[in-house]
Amino acid sequence: MQCIMSSEQRWEHWPTQRIRVPVVSIRRRDNESDSLAPLRVELVGIEKLLSEKLAQEPSLVHKLSPSQFEEFICEQLFCMGFEPRRTGHVNKKDGGIDIVFWPRLSSMFPFLGAAQVKHHQDPMRSQGSLAIRELAGVIAHHPFNVGLFVTNTSFSPDAKWFAREHGKLLRLRDFNDIRRWLMRNFSDDAEWREIPSSIEICPGVVVRIR
Repeated sequence: MQCIMSSEQRWEHWPTQRIRVPVVSIRRRDNESDSLAPLRVELVGIEKLLSEKLAQEPSLVHKLSPSQFEEFICEQLFCMGFEPRRTGHVNKKDGGIDIVFWPRLSSMFPFLGAAQVKHHQDPMRSQGSLAIRELAGVIAHHPFNVGLFVTNTSFSPDAKWFAREHGKLLRLRDFNDIRRWLMRNFSDDAEWREIPSSIEICPGVVVRIR
């Protein structure tokens, strides 16, 4: 990817920021003769291999760089059926949002989500509420329908409390959720924990959701 992106030509697909590479034909001079033999150049994604390795040893998530961790979360969102787009490079001003995502299929109900991703090398360090409060403020003043905060460790009690109080806007996902995603488990009860099993829309009228 770095070789392609450093070349003069740009292969980025601007709506999705994903890399699209045309078919490339390369020839070399054989040492034993003057004939030219065609070579096949293939760009292979490593996300599947990386996910398989992380599934075997989830603690390796802590050894990823912050940028790699953002890319990893983008891939998980893509596997869930969303189209993710990173807002910028790590450690650069991004307005408190690292990833913007929306449903990839036009048949799904349209919505716009914003994600903040925090990577910690120390697995014992918990994520506090300050960054989560900032994300809630950004979402409240922009046309986002939901906010997702992902960390590779855990959340402090005050962070969990704040997210519960703002459950209509915020979703917290920690290391346990990442391990579940690595097993391609995106639909069990843990993913639906912010959604109530039923809602009483008026006295005596209860709608069961799940």
